[in-house]
Amino acid sequence: MKRISFIITYYNEPLELLRECVESVLSLSLRAEEREVLLIDDGSAVPAPAFDGVTVFRQENQGLSAARNKGLELAQSEYIQFLDADDYLFPNAYRHLLDMQLSFRPDVLIFGFTHNVSQEGKLKSVESFSSGIDFLRTRNMRSSACSYLFRKDILGNLRFQRGILHEDELFTPQLLLRAGSLLVADIPAYYYRIGVGTITHQQDAAHIQRRLHDILFVVCELDQLAKVSQGKESEALRRRVSQLSMDCIYNCWMLTHSLKEVRFCLRSLKDNSLYPLPLRCYSLKYWYFALTINCLCAFL
Repeated sequence: MKRISFIITYYNEPLELLRECVESVLSLSLRAEEREVLLIDDGSAVPAPAFDGVTVFRQENQGLSAARNKGLELAQSEYIQFLDADDYLFPNAYRHLLDMQLSFRPDVLIFGFTHNVSQEGKLKSVESFSSGIDFLRTRNMRSSACSYLFRKDILGNLRFQRGILHEDELFTPQLLLRAGSLLVADIPAYYYRIGVGTITHQQDAAHIQRRLHDILFVVCELDQLAKVSQGKESEALRRRVSQLSMDCIYNCWMLTHSLKEVRFCLRSLKDNSLYPLPLRCYSLKYWYFALTINCLCAFL
């Protein structure tokens, strides 16, 4: 079995960015027999070209979740690493992750990303956890699935929810619930490109409404999981639900600048027993935000 399957999802990104992404993977300190590179072309107008050492699979456009799920279906390695086609890995920084994966063989290895190409950094620290649940109970998590190197066999039947935005917000907490040993490496090893045309930065009114609707859907789905969970697992999920509820309110204001929309958001959360926000010191930001926003409850 190969060590790592790199799953690259491609949909209409510029070909020069795709090449940069693929080359960053091929330049890692892995032998050809240790890696598998899967390029999932999700119905791009210009089909993905062939690359030496890369398996290209083309399907009709079905969205990011379906493309990633196809990659998981095809992957034959012990570990999985996702990449978006307009991003890339920093080979020198990622080398530290490869060393840790080989030495400690954790279920999940979490690492950092940067939007600044000049910020490829050194490894500052590594923190270990006995389980993903313990991590979720005590730490604030990154939602992007591209920040996780993880064992494929811990997934079970977990896959990305099709047809929604913010699919990572639903996937990654459930991934962590399935993890035993977990390492957190403080190093930016992934370059996340901010582009005007990317999904998370589209600003038309219809797209904004869809984003807000889908993040509320994710919050409610995780809340339902918390209700049927017990003990530390339920505690971990409730922490994440509270933080995402805060993000839902904050993003509603930042994206719409509409008190009417914020009021609708708060009412929706309240109808699902998610507002007022629980006063917990998950972070100073969360504490002050919850204390402030809960004052509006009397006006709903």
